[in-house]
Amino acid sequence: MNVRTPPRRLALVLLGLGACALLQGCSFFGYYKYQRPERIPPEVGDRIRDPSPKTFVATTTLDGPTLAAFQVALADFFPPGAKASGNDEYLVRCFSRRDVFDVHINKVSDDLYLVSFDPIIKRCDMPPDTVVLDGGATYLIDGQGRILDIR
Repeated sequence: MNVRTPPRRLALVLLGLGACALLQGCSFFGYYKYQRPERIPPEVGDRIRDPSPKTFVATTTLDGPTLAAFQVALADFFPPGAKASGNDEYLVRCFSRRDVFDVHINKVSDDLYLVSFDPIIKRCDMPPDTVVLDGGATYLIDGQGRILDIR
């Protein structure tokens, strides 16, 4: 007669739970969690009307390789899930916001891109005499999406 005893059943359950935890991989620990952008409720969206074409501001069009270079630089400059740190809490909050930075993308050649992140201190309501020495970065990225240099 082959009857399982309670300790043996418990061992099998724990073994099964351990296997399930391993199958989840890094996503179990939250390393690759994707945070979806916030969406407005439909009742609020219904109140927003299409703007007049006269009110449009000129925008930039990126080709595929330029967009890929920008995504590489953005992922390195603003890593997903990373939190800013520093001595001045106000400055840390300021540089944690993406709307503080202007981005300039220069296509040097078909295989070389320059992506610059420049902070605009006025957007943080900082005093005009505030001096920040290392607020932005300039990335040199090749056409294959590799970072060649960071300045």
